[in-house]
Amino acid sequence: MQRNQLSAAVFAALLFCGGVALGALGHRYYTTTTVIANNAKAADPGRHRYIAEMQDRLKLTPAQLTQLETILDDTKAQYHAVRDSYKPQMLKIKQAHIERVKSILTPAQIPAYEKLVAERDQRGREQEERDRAGQHATQ
Repeated sequence: MQRNQLSAAVFAALLFCGGVALGALGHRYYTTTTVIANNAKAADPGRHRYIAEMQDRLKLTPAQLTQLETILDDTKAQYHAVRDSYKPQMLKIKQAHIERVKSILTPAQIPAYEKLVAERDQRGREQEERDRAGQHATQ
């Protein structure tokens, strides 16, 4: 009987410790995911690596880090402005491409091609929305 009680106590202690470990890992995963999802700057690994390298190699002060963040935000906004300015020309080129491809297809192939183009356009719009959401979150 003594041995069964000891085994039960050890099992209960192991079960308790396992629950604590699992709870701690679950909490860590939940908080990490939540923070990244709510902070677009933290979600950009390239930006994070750049800042970390600058901090490590140049030993930036807190004031310099703040200024660097501002510079990165401004640069990103400028990139987006340039992209938006040439977008109409790119759409014209894309439309010409679609018409040229259609010209080599049979009438039976055209509906499938139009469906393919529509799916690609949808994926592009979704990506653009994700990009814009990230841009607005960083401003």
